[in-house]
Amino acid sequence: MRVIEVFDSLQGEGVWTGTPMTFVRLAGCNGPEEALGCVLWCDTPASWDPSAGREITVMEVASQVCLPRVCITGGEPLLQAEDVAALVQVLHRRAVRVHLETNGTLPLAPREVPDWVTASPKPPAYQIHPALGPIVDEIKLVADAEFAPEVAENLARLHPRAQVCIQPEASEGENAVRLAVAAVMSHPEWRLSLQTHKLLGIR
Repeated sequence: MRVIEVFDSLQGEGVWTGTPMTFVRLAGCNGPEEALGCVLWCDTPASWDPSAGREITVMEVASQVCLPRVCITGGEPLLQAEDVAALVQVLHRRAVRVHLETNGTLPLAPREVPDWVTASPKPPAYQIHPALGPIVDEIKLVADAEFAPEVAENLARLHPRAQVCIQPEASEGENAVRLAVAAVMSHPEWRLSLQTHKLLGIR
C-alpha cells in the first residue's frame, strides 16, 4: 500500500477527540479529480499525490502499530480499498480497533469492516456512497461561508445511526465558529468538533 506516514497522536476531531491512536495516512485523493469543495481548505494537500510517500506492505504497516486504536486516513484511503480491508483484517486479529476517515464517495472492499467509520462528505454534492451509508458511525461536516444546516439535516435523516459533528473551517475564523455553534445549538443532538490537535500544537 502507498503510505505517506504512520505516527502516534491524539485524535483531534470528532467523537473520539482526545483518544490516543496510531494514524496511518495513505497517499492519493479524489477530491481534486471530482472537484470537491474540500480542495479549497484541505490541510493535507501533500496527500493528493498517489505517488507520494512509499510503498510498503500491509504487514509492515501493522508492525508499526503499538496503540489499541488505529485511524486510517488520507487523502482518500478508499482509493486503496483492498489494502485497507487487508490492514483492517490483520489489525483485528491483533484486537486493534480500527477507525476509518473517508470523504464518503467510495465503497469499502467487501471484506473486513472497520470498527468506526467517519464520513466527511464534501461540497457541492455532500454525498455518501450508498454501499458505505449503512455502516457510517459519524458524519463530520465543515462549516464555512457556504455551509447550510439543511445539508446536515438531510444527511442525518438519511443516516439516523450516525453522530453528526459540525467543525468550523479554520481559515474563516470567527465567522465559521459562529456558523458551527449556531447549527449545533439549534440541533442539540449534534456535536461541535474542533481541530484540537492544532490548538495543542501536536500532530
